[in-house]
Amino acid sequence: MKYQCLALFLLTGLLTGCSSTQSTRATDNDDNQALSELVADKGCDASFQCKVIGVGERQTCGGPSQYVVYSVRNVEESQVEQRALAITRQEQALNQQTPPSDVCKQVLPIQALCINSQCQAITLK
Repeated sequence: MKYQCLALFLLTGLLTGCSSTQSTRATDNDDNQALSELVADKGCDASFQCKVIGVGERQTCGGPSQYVVYSVRNVEESQVEQRALAITRQEQALNQQTPPSDVCKQVLPIQALCINSQCQAITLK
């Protein structure tokens, strides 16, 4: 009986952890989708309208988990910054809840240029 109670307790704890992780990831996916929709129109007249923002946080080696290119001609810069900050805070909270990985995923910085009237990412090497 003692072992059955212990097993039930451990199983309940594991399942509870899974559901909170799934809901956090679902919220994170919703925010990423909202950011993608916000910056979908990358139309530009000149490269000064093209911006890059770091989004998220890599757990093992720090820095953003992705870079997003957008055009300030079509969206308020503050809206993009607010959405990116929300995603970064969610990733920071998730990183604190999970053990660090041994692998550092490389994310190269990018630059945005207006090419053929569209803001495009150019990877810096």
